[in-house]
Amino acid sequence: MADVEKRLSYIPSAATLGDAHDHESDDLKKPLDSEFVDSKYEEDSWFAWLVVLAGCIQAMITLGASRSHGVYQEYYVINEFSNSSTASISWIGSVQNTMLNLCGVFVGILSQIYDARIMCAIGSLCMGLSFILASFSTQIWQLVLTQGMLYGSAASFPYILGVTVPLQWIRKRRGLALAVVYMGSGVGGMWISILTRACIDSLGRAWSNRIIGCIMIVMGVGLSPLIISRRPARRPSKIMDFSVVREWRFLFIAAASFFAMGPNTIPYILMPTYVADVLKESGKLGSSIVTIINVSGIFGRFIAGMLSDRFGPINMLILWTLLAAFSQLGIWLPFASVPATIASAALFGVTGASIVGMILNALSHQYGVGRITYISGMVYMVYSLSSLGVVQTTSMMLDTVGHGTDYTWPIVYTGLLLVVSTVILVVFRVKISRKIVFFA
Repeated sequence: MADVEKRLSYIPSAATLGDAHDHESDDLKKPLDSEFVDSKYEEDSWFAWLVVLAGCIQAMITLGASRSHGVYQEYYVINEFSNSSTASISWIGSVQNTMLNLCGVFVGILSQIYDARIMCAIGSLCMGLSFILASFSTQIWQLVLTQGMLYGSAASFPYILGVTVPLQWIRKRRGLALAVVYMGSGVGGMWISILTRACIDSLGRAWSNRIIGCIMIVMGVGLSPLIISRRPARRPSKIMDFSVVREWRFLFIAAASFFAMGPNTIPYILMPTYVADVLKESGKLGSSIVTIINVSGIFGRFIAGMLSDRFGPINMLILWTLLAAFSQLGIWLPFASVPATIASAALFGVTGASIVGMILNALSHQYGVGRITYISGMVYMVYSLSSLGVVQTTSMMLDTVGHGTDYTWPIVYTGLLLVVSTVILVVFRVKISRKIVFFA
């Protein structure tokens, strides 16, 4: 094992830059990457990239379905529940996204004890069944429980494991690997939104739920055997170790995530209804807007991953978050037209849709990848609380201040949150190093 431990030596993180006063637990101080078991396949091998591909497809059917929820939101608002408020309907999507991330910390805890492949398979099965159950739901509260709470909780397992386990296999091109994994959400959001719209138009909403649910089960369970953790499953000394939350690095990343990821789902949800309510265009254009965001996200994640490997994930996070804010405040807000909405959606897809993967990349550089599932789960828990609050707040703004048709304040609110996140990231970058040219 000595040669294995040498090969898997610890990656220097921001801790080596000189914060000798951090009060870390023993588990967090250890060279985490050296805890991995030996394997017939080495890191950065062809098999490692096969694990990355499996993670990409898990992101495709979990985040992809979540990112295409705007198609359902539009249908619920305009057709099925036209007499209900936007805020009440938005509970379906906001609870879904909240549970998807809130359960991340529990997935992280269980992943230290149980086999990731089994957890992923069980989660995928329950995820598909939740969509099938949603097909029989006829009330908003029923959809909140099935398409929202049950789906989000179950999808959290293949999602969190699918995006974190591949990091244990890749060292040299970790940013690119994360880009490939998260590109799955863009690809999934694209074809799932198109398929959802086609199924709703031809077969109805119920059969749309059933078809998507069956696809989730087949793809999710089928690829679970490839979600192989290189870290041996064993009960940690502390089941829930919160010592990391006292570290300034974690606090900065969590705070930036809180303000950046909260508004991350707003364009997916509001742009389709904006197209119908304000621009008076067809529902197909609203679905196309979601597709544009997802397709742009495919390229954005790839570009972000390549640049993060070259210039550092924190540096690129600052730029991407600032551009995401500009897509809202500089394009969508002042120009109420179809071209401007498409441009805003495209720019947000390139930048805003990439933020979650870049945050995970930043965490891996700060803490290594030995316990990345657990640590990232804590950040996702922060993100989930922010997402729930932001989605409901923007929906209430639209219903009250905007009277259901004026999107000005929801857009301003979304953009300003991204600006706040940018400021936090700039302060974090300066605290790491005041050098202008510095990998961070």
